[in-house]
Amino acid sequence: MSDKRSALDALSAAEKAAVLDELLAARPDLRQQAEACAAQLLTGAGRSAVADDVEDALQGLGIEELDTRAGYRPGRGYVHPAEAADEILDEVLQPFLDDLQRRAGFGMRSAAVELAAGIMLGLYNCRHGNSETLLEYSPDYAAERASGVVSDCARLGIELPAVELLDLMPEWSAMLQ
Repeated sequence: MSDKRSALDALSAAEKAAVLDELLAARPDLRQQAEACAAQLLTGAGRSAVADDVEDALQGLGIEELDTRAGYRPGRGYVHPAEAADEILDEVLQPFLDDLQRRAGFGMRSAAVELAAGIMLGLYNCRHGNSETLLEYSPDYAAERASGVVSDCARLGIELPAVELLDLMPEWSAMLQ
């Protein structure tokens, strides 16, 4: 390129994936190195970083988000603000839960444990929903979803570090035992 900007930097994630697929097809000798990079990415998420991401994502949703989801909705009827808040919060939390399922499915148990612990800690930090956030409309959201994470972990064969989490989340001790 003549203007010295990287074409790779301009690509979307899907386009970068296509480039990687083409590169690996043309150069199979790079597959082992690409696999190592992929494994490092999948195992690299620390629980405190995940907790911060979960907390930021959930706390970052202001009540103005309800404007398009709560109240009377044609074809659906009346949607209570708490129901709408739960739906929106679930949409934000879902990628973390999908990632947990994906890592467990690939047999990356330690990465899945760290991710699950991070999700739990992030939810714990959101247990007292701040005013002017969607969590204010759904005061039990964090505890209910954390209980779901515990159930998901049991179903996926992921053993949460209960002793460590009990120290960090004393209010949820019954959930962790």
